[in-house]
Amino acid sequence: HVTTIFSTTMWIHVHAGDDGLRQFIERACRWTRRFVLIEPQPSGCYRKANVRLRKMGRPELDDVTSSRLAMRPDIEKSIGMIMVKCGFRKVTLEEMRIATNCGDGGDGDGDDDDENGRGKSEKKREEVAAVTSWNRSLDLYERVRVVE
Repeated sequence: HVTTIFSTTMWIHVHAGDDGLRQFIERACRWTRRFVLIEPQPSGCYRKANVRLRKMGRPELDDVTSSRLAMRPDIEKSIGMIMVKCGFRKVTLEEMRIATNCGDGGDGDGDDDDENGRGKSEKKREEVAAVTSWNRSLDLYERVRVVE
């Protein structure tokens, strides 16, 4: 089972504040048996939100500053700390490669390998695993213990 949280953390954060985002993530963790895949929206997206809303003719957000949203300046780290508190650990790209049999020193496609034995195809897979096509990070967390 995988719980996915895509393109929503910023909107929850700006409308419900730090406590609301924390409660949402904690609730998602309680519902999740094994994995959470989360796309934290970087701080720059908060600045661009009002521009997007203006273009759509929608009301702007009142206050998206880091004085009101204390987790905003380092949102990825803040979300990671909540996940760890909830009994999850961040899965590294290296672990993902090993789990998918991509970490065997080559990709078998005959292209030139680098000094670590990784070919062009494998390096491309690594990049895809790290970010989405719209250049956002994806973080995979695995449950290591149940927190009551």
